[in-house]
Amino acid sequence: MILQALQLVYCFLPGYIANSAPSSVAKLFPHWETPVDLGLKFRGKRLLGENKTWRGVIGGTLLGGLVFLLQKYVLTASVKTPFIPYESFPWWYGFLLAFGAIFVGDTGKSLLKRRFQIKPGRPFVPWDQIDYTLGAFLLTFWLFWPGWAWFVFLLVFNGLFSAGSHWLGWHLGLLKDKF
Repeated sequence: MILQALQLVYCFLPGYIANSAPSSVAKLFPHWETPVDLGLKFRGKRLLGENKTWRGVIGGTLLGGLVFLLQKYVLTASVKTPFIPYESFPWWYGFLLAFGAIFVGDTGKSLLKRRFQIKPGRPFVPWDQIDYTLGAFLLTFWLFWPGWAWFVFLLVFNGLFSAGSHWLGWHLGLLKDKF
């Protein structure tokens, strides 16, 4: 059971990479900051705002997809994952998982935050912690579904992992909010 949990976390690595990539990609490409919503408004308010950029979506999707290709074609010889059928995944699975995490999950959650009038960067617990997991599974469940129990495990694990890493960043003075 513990091995299956570790394998599932390993399989979700492209989602973790995609979710954490935008800030790093922003440092590499500081001038490519086209907002995802292209400045569009709904009822006088921006759909998403300046913080969700195509740079982050594309960068996170590419990095997450590349990590999956590494997992599928290079690491499968040394990392045994009998619970995860890497051989049956198409080469683009990781790109889809990463895109689901960053665009469907994170950007979708930001759209909801704007509708609820929560300012960018302000906490939206528990959605800030689980958005990328929900988005990734929404786009990939038809290719790989581990079952409801494992889905709930990953949702809880990722939520606690996100909250813990955010708390650590706050404690180290890198972030403004605890969660």
